[in-house]
Amino acid sequence: MGQTSRSPVFAFGPFRVDAQRRVLARDGQPVAVSGKALDILVVLLQHAGELVDKETLMREVWPDTAVEENNLTVNISGLRKALGDPAANPQLIVTVPGRGYRFAGEVAAPALPKPAAPRRRPGIAAACLAVAIAAVAGWWFWSRPVLAHQQSIAVIPLRVLNAGARNEYLGTGLSDALITRLGSLREITVRPLTGIEKLAGKDPYDVGREAGADTVLEGTIQQAGNLIRVSVRLLRVKDRSLIWVETFDGDSANPFTLEDAISVRVANSLLRSLSAGQQSALVKRYTRNPEAYGNYLRGRYYATRYTEDGFRKGLAYLQSAIDSDPGYALAYSGLADAYYDASNMLLPPADAMPKAKAAAQRAVALDASLAEAHVSLGLVASKYDWNWADAEREFQTALALDPNSAAAHQWYGLYRAQRGDMNRAIAELRRAQELDPLSSDINGYLATTLYWARRYDEAAQQDQKTIDFDPAFAPGHVGLCWVFGAAGRFAEAVAECEKGSAAAPGVWSSLALARANALAGNRAAAEKAIDRVRKGAGPQFVSGYDLAVVYAALGKKDEAFAALDDAYQHRAEWMGYLKIDPQVDALRGDARFAALLQKMGL
Repeated sequence: MGQTSRSPVFAFGPFRVDAQRRVLARDGQPVAVSGKALDILVVLLQHAGELVDKETLMREVWPDTAVEENNLTVNISGLRKALGDPAANPQLIVTVPGRGYRFAGEVAAPALPKPAAPRRRPGIAAACLAVAIAAVAGWWFWSRPVLAHQQSIAVIPLRVLNAGARNEYLGTGLSDALITRLGSLREITVRPLTGIEKLAGKDPYDVGREAGADTVLEGTIQQAGNLIRVSVRLLRVKDRSLIWVETFDGDSANPFTLEDAISVRVANSLLRSLSAGQQSALVKRYTRNPEAYGNYLRGRYYATRYTEDGFRKGLAYLQSAIDSDPGYALAYSGLADAYYDASNMLLPPADAMPKAKAAAQRAVALDASLAEAHVSLGLVASKYDWNWADAEREFQTALALDPNSAAAHQWYGLYRAQRGDMNRAIAELRRAQELDPLSSDINGYLATTLYWARRYDEAAQQDQKTIDFDPAFAPGHVGLCWVFGAAGRFAEAVAECEKGSAAAPGVWSSLALARANALAGNRAAAEKAIDRVRKGAGPQFVSGYDLAVVYAALGKKDEAFAALDDAYQHRAEWMGYLKIDPQVDALRGDARFAALLQKMGL
């Protein structure tokens, strides 16, 4: 954005904007907002009370880039969320339909206080000088840049003391719900649940330290009939101290009040005060139907077990939640995630991905502010439809809505890798890793992206770190197998793929081991594995891509391209990485390879 002669510091209500230092603060506390949204706010503040047309905004904020109007709309939405200024009843940013936007708040540009006039008597003069210095110092204190450190918290899954088949989901489900609520506040970074679960049973302060969190929330749940008692502790990691401990009682027929009370109590402890907008975000309810809510929690719990039985139960419970409340946007978003996760593992992509897309589209139609639903749409566009423009738009929308979403950064990074933009891909994966350092998936995908970039030494180091943290994580072993194969260390490659196959027996890991054997010269073992998979996969989906890389390692190009054609027809997920994957380097010189890339728009 171009330089301006106007004051770089603006104040309106409880907010202060330092344009030069690029800081937005509320009551002295930093407010998370994307860079482009902050640029838009500065332009509107410079023309407070005036209409700023869309063309002017796009020219000022994106001076050297041709962008669609949707980019402006998405960033305005993110800005309104940061300011707590709902589009339905705006007090600050007013839309002028068909034309542009106007900042309607009262704006003040702080000025330095004037020095006191000199007096004759030295004592009074000194006193006045002291007052002036104090005034200047006070002005500097309040207008200095606020440190951009956000409060971060790790929520350890609540432990159910009397767990049984009826309520086993409750601890993880309630913890997941609290993470969703706290994550709605941009001022708080919440570590995702997936990585934290792996550290269950460890000292909570150590969990917080490993997660890179300032605070940790842990506790227990007891259920007796319809009565639920939740006892929680909020801990400060830095000095291993107890901030508070409290017990909350509720009724399973109305679980929302429990979440309201706990999330508001935690947020009040982490932030100086809560605005009306923040309070509203914390207690937002996506459904008021307890039965739908309970089935949503069960569905999320089972779907994230990543087993065949878990997927089937998870999909059924999430659908039941929707049946009970057809307006439940969060349940549609969860259903989209579950269908995507089940594709290529349990269900053929042609079955799972259109259902994932339909669920995500319905979620967005019900609530366009759901960042996770836009991530799901980006996933379908990039991994199934191969609609690169739609994928870019959906991922950018998700990041504008929630800049602290580890999932949005992860999947956007992988999309950029598909496009061959490896530097941006690695940067996005590293940002995802910062936001969720305990995620095996993110750490593993970072290693894989380094492998795709042919940065094999770095990839091996990252794979080893992933395995050290989670020895049972099969993709970590398979990723290291790939790196060893690329380096010509074939015996070590076979050993790592054997570990991966033992950790997660299945079609994908079996074929990864078959490829390692082919590279090592054990053709008989590789061909036997292919035959075994073709005959005995049962209901599991067999990706033609996974078969193709084995045939490529065996030097069977015709069979490899036949398998890739099958993968293309069935929209196998890894076809999206065809442009960058070293596993298919032996096929790149063939005209059929270029034809495939062209058909996919790559």
